[in-house]
Amino acid sequence: MSPLTRRRVNRISYQVCAGEGDRVLLMMAGYGRSGSSWIPWLERVGALPFRVVLPDHRGTGESARSPRPYTLAALADDAAAVLRDAAGGAPAIVVGDSMGGMVAQHLALRHPELVGGLVLSASSARTGGVSPAFVRSLPLTVAATISADVRVWTMCDRLLVHETKSAGEAHDLLAPLRRIQRTERYSRVNTLLQAVAMSFHRTEGRLGAVRVPVEVIAGAGDRVLSPDNSRTLAERLPGARLTILEDAGHAIPFEKPMELRHAITRLVARSGL
Repeated sequence: MSPLTRRRVNRISYQVCAGEGDRVLLMMAGYGRSGSSWIPWLERVGALPFRVVLPDHRGTGESARSPRPYTLAALADDAAAVLRDAAGGAPAIVVGDSMGGMVAQHLALRHPELVGGLVLSASSARTGGVSPAFVRSLPLTVAATISADVRVWTMCDRLLVHETKSAGEAHDLLAPLRRIQRTERYSRVNTLLQAVAMSFHRTEGRLGAVRVPVEVIAGAGDRVLSPDNSRTLAERLPGARLTILEDAGHAIPFEKPMELRHAITRLVARSGL
């Protein structure tokens, strides 16, 4: 993996990993995570033929905290500013995982000129659609949300992977993420603001306006967001292709990193970028 350099535009911090050529891959992190949460994935999948851009959502990583509530559309505008700064406004392949996939949808709708294709991993077009397992685990997930102790977050690890994985396997898969999180500042307020922003997420009635190729990927055993959410995305997005991974849960970049890379490769072949 090439060295990362950190840059800033407005109040948003982002990292760039140099690659071959001028093509840009923008990677949007999930709930409560900074752009650095993609580093374990980059280390596992090998060299990529892109300049990889990893933005820190506001309030995460080294980006400034927001003093007031915001929407996922505002996070999409932040990502647009990053792309204009990092890529000069050229269309990018945009990968979004979970909440990052929701932000990616808003980016494609609000700034279509910046998006050459989308990869949406374990995401959704609306609030809701959570699995019964997630509802049963709400006390634990709420405790993790309001705690600044990474040891509490690890209690959620099994929920994020396929149910056939043991607690030890779940811990091993997500340990690289938890190591990164231990080094970063944590904002309880921002985590709650992200949850509020997600509660207002609605794009399903507008996705027909997205005119770029889309790869939708989901785990059949996702116990956070039901894979039915990904089926809805694939139905509503005109250029979408759906892949369901039978032995994966919600944390696809950690459980099935190469499957995500394959989805990006398929998208590039379809987009012509």
